[in-house]
Amino acid sequence: MNTKKAPKSPYLKTSYYKDMVIAAFDTPFRRKWVLIGILILIFFPFIANKYVIHVANLVAIASIGALALNLLIGNAGLLSLGHAGFMASGAFTAAIMATDFSLPIWTVLPTAAVVGAILGLIGGLPSLKLKGMYLGISTLGLYYVIIYILSEYQFHGGFGFGITIKSPQIGPFTLSNEKEWYFLLCFMVWATALFIKNLLRSRPGRAWIAIHNRDIAAEIMGINIGYYKVMAFVISSSIISMAGSIYAYYTNVASVEEYSFGLTISYLAMIIIGGLGSVLGSIMGAFLITVFPFFLMNIADFFKITGVIKDYFFSVQTGLFGVIIIIFLLVEPLGLSEIWRRIRDYFMLWPFRYKPLAVTKR
Repeated sequence: MNTKKAPKSPYLKTSYYKDMVIAAFDTPFRRKWVLIGILILIFFPFIANKYVIHVANLVAIASIGALALNLLIGNAGLLSLGHAGFMASGAFTAAIMATDFSLPIWTVLPTAAVVGAILGLIGGLPSLKLKGMYLGISTLGLYYVIIYILSEYQFHGGFGFGITIKSPQIGPFTLSNEKEWYFLLCFMVWATALFIKNLLRSRPGRAWIAIHNRDIAAEIMGINIGYYKVMAFVISSSIISMAGSIYAYYTNVASVEEYSFGLTISYLAMIIIGGLGSVLGSIMGAFLITVFPFFLMNIADFFKITGVIKDYFFSVQTGLFGVIIIIFLLVEPLGLSEIWRRIRDYFMLWPFRYKPLAVTKR
């Protein structure tokens, strides 16, 4: 009897630990690039200037919001246009609790998540009867209700252009500069991505994917689609609201003007360009959309562009967002995550040629 064991493959996982932890270091290619990536993240704030670190922090905050929105739209297939409203609710929750009650950030963030969950429950109830664009319009209505209430509070409270928030403290440390915020935000992005990645492999995650693919078939299989739709709204909105409170702390101000409908469009662009349903794609899309306006401003300053284009920079930027979205929908609907997968597989299998798969790995 032959008792010799078959050789183990680095691409086949038989346990959770191997799939989530060992998978990042199971081949020489991955070990090398994961190590390089970790070193870049650690030494980046010691090399870059404050302006570049500030942009990186904005990318991190946008990544948290994009991960939450992609969970709702990309994985559960539920359209939401109230993203900016949920962020605004988190920002004002942080402002009120930090200024009026002097509560610490580790108390404010969970409270903002609870507020977002309640609003997500309200916004998710129409999903029991509505689908597609009709559901999106209902969440858009909720957005305007939230913005109206907060604008009235800001105006009648005498806060002018916004509520000023002091820099938060974590124990003896005060988060008062870009470098300190950088490491905290990197940890938050990692924790959010890990949470969503694990959530998608759980029962709710599998139910959301089934609902996204064919909700009628999912219901026939015994999935309570109403329950899981509302759950997706609650979880997504709570994370988005927490991201809004983090942004308010980082900028030291909570203002309604920061959360226009254009912000919702920007986040939709992030998940479409990055890749619907992809955790990595959410981060890549957040990076591109966040960095893109700063890139345009530097180009305008470098070439000394003035006149109409400079005066209407925001409109030009919004138009370019639309062009980029159309290009990705036509050329690569699976987004940046699919492009990255093909590049990664090319270098992993080089010099052998391969035929790309039609579906990206999420």
